[in-house]
Amino acid sequence: MSGSGEAAHNASAGLPRPLRTISDEFRELQSVVSRFQSQLDAVDGTIGLHPLGPVNVEQAQASFSQACKRLRSSLVSYRDTTLASWNQLFATGAMQHPHLANMQADSPTVAATKRMAAATQELGDMRKIADTLHQDIGSCQKILVDAAGEAISRALADDGPGTSLLLIERLKTSAKRLGLAHYTDVQNRDGAEVTTVTLAGGISVIDVDIGATKEHMKVKISYVSDIAHDQRIDVLMLGRLQTGDIHGFEKLVDEMAELDRLTKEKAPANFIHNTFAVVATLAAIQQQELAKLDDDFKQVLKRGSGIALPYMRHVGPSTMYYMSPAVAYGLSEHQWTEIAANNLPTVAELPRCMWLDYVWEPSNKQHCFLSATVQQHCVDPDHMAEESAGQKVLSYAHPTIEGLEMRFLEFAQLPAQDAGAASADAQTTQASGVWIPYTLVARLAPELLACALTVRGIMLATGQPTEGSPGASQDSPRLLEDAPTLERLIYTDCVADNSSTLFQAVHRVGQSTSLVKLESPQIRAWSISRIPITSMHQVLAVAPLLRRQAMFNELLASCFSTTAVDTSAHSESADPDITVSAKTFANDPFRIDIAIKKDTDTAEQGVALRVSESTEVLAWTHQALGVSESPDLLVAMSGVSSTTLTKDTAHKNLSRVADLCISIPIISQWLQTHPQ
Repeated sequence: MSGSGEAAHNASAGLPRPLRTISDEFRELQSVVSRFQSQLDAVDGTIGLHPLGPVNVEQAQASFSQACKRLRSSLVSYRDTTLASWNQLFATGAMQHPHLANMQADSPTVAATKRMAAATQELGDMRKIADTLHQDIGSCQKILVDAAGEAISRALADDGPGTSLLLIERLKTSAKRLGLAHYTDVQNRDGAEVTTVTLAGGISVIDVDIGATKEHMKVKISYVSDIAHDQRIDVLMLGRLQTGDIHGFEKLVDEMAELDRLTKEKAPANFIHNTFAVVATLAAIQQQELAKLDDDFKQVLKRGSGIALPYMRHVGPSTMYYMSPAVAYGLSEHQWTEIAANNLPTVAELPRCMWLDYVWEPSNKQHCFLSATVQQHCVDPDHMAEESAGQKVLSYAHPTIEGLEMRFLEFAQLPAQDAGAASADAQTTQASGVWIPYTLVARLAPELLACALTVRGIMLATGQPTEGSPGASQDSPRLLEDAPTLERLIYTDCVADNSSTLFQAVHRVGQSTSLVKLESPQIRAWSISRIPITSMHQVLAVAPLLRRQAMFNELLASCFSTTAVDTSAHSESADPDITVSAKTFANDPFRIDIAIKKDTDTAEQGVALRVSESTEVLAWTHQALGVSESPDLLVAMSGVSSTTLTKDTAHKNLSRVADLCISIPIISQWLQTHPQ
């Protein structure tokens, strides 16, 4: 359950529920199907039913199966009770009595039967009204809770009188909604009254200090078991409170409550400890990458697994895997230093950045949760780790940092001792950890539009079966009029008036204007929302694949986007100084060929641009590719095989410019001042 459905469910959790009927079970089954369908019906037309889409297919299958089982149980119960009673009545011959055949329509027996049938119908109608009323009350409660949260947020921002009392009552309400116990304690500290509201779960305890001013606010998390706490969670929660983001604070409390609940229900698997272990693993990966990249965080963001920034966006690990060059080069050295030290709270609000947020989701396969004695998955180069039958240390070559090998703990589930332990819902305990049907999932924020090659590459990198998955053949030029394409979706996202079928836009760079036109779409689009991670070493391969796609998307968007250039003369009526024609390729979805023509010249300059596997934008001029000038330069360049586009043959200066700006209008303008 997620989104508004979950919120409505929580809002109505305290209402008394009437006994469930067969109609309820049918409605529940319909609701499961509707939620599943709503996630598939994306507005942009992208397909969500694939392993990296927004739908957790395994969880959807389980929900559907459970709903069907409940419906079957209700039908069987109805058959064995109500229908069985009527059958028994007929079998005894009670309904075949001779005097029933001669019974008059206005007899007392018939009248009583009619009254009973009418009463039954009335009860059914009342039940429908009661169900609708119950749903409406839940929706109204949610609206009121949201409105109250907005009011408290405004009061916190104004720091007005009575704010502390509103916040205290709100925290109590949140505790009830989340199933947490709550306590209050009033103390006098330095002459000021401070109320401590304690939100207690089975394992975690959240203490919130509330006083007359924001300076008295404090958040402290502790655990009843021996778990080493990370104080950055306290800082995150306190920051949400002090900025008046009450909904954001409640979402963090909700995440902590969920970790608490899962740790209790799935014991001895400890979700809190394993969340901290993932944070430690990402930090260890980053440290080894930094050591190989001369402690340059910009290079880690460019060539590594991204910058690990836990507890910046949610209660758990997060990684920034891509930052637009327009943003990256606008940051000061001080800001980069603060990002490196994980001390820049506003980093989560930077525009045009892409994130991986790691969470736990149900799975139909069992995965290993670390025991309390194992602190992380990544093994230091000089550490001698013990191996056993179910635990090995394996080395993996970094895909984008040459010469870097990293070691990870890998686990194997030992054969079950009995048949019962082999079921998907069972859990097995080994020395290295506990195997349960939950897995780590990296959720993309925002979702990433991708070609089939990227989807398939990520599936291979994460060990998912690729039978029936998107392949390169599905990107072949075919009937794409109704299918979502990368070009169309990016154009729609960039241009306000996207009703036009002409993929073009006018840009102003400096004192010159350029018209960029893109030929017909070629690349089938998929939406990547979530990536199941079955082993932490997979992060090494996943981040570069996502970054490569993000870089290509930005290069393609530069044809239409005007966010990084001066748009004061955005007019198609004036003749542009430069006309740029661009062409994409279905069989190489990371390549864009452009033909640049100045208004005063008849000759064109052709350039092939390609985002390489090492996440660099490389460039080749048509002269270097051996293509002669022709009436249609793009057609002539398309005959050049992508296998010949290697880094060794790329134009060094032009490639450097392309990699720095990732903008086709800027590349075109640079070529006007640096003719080839």
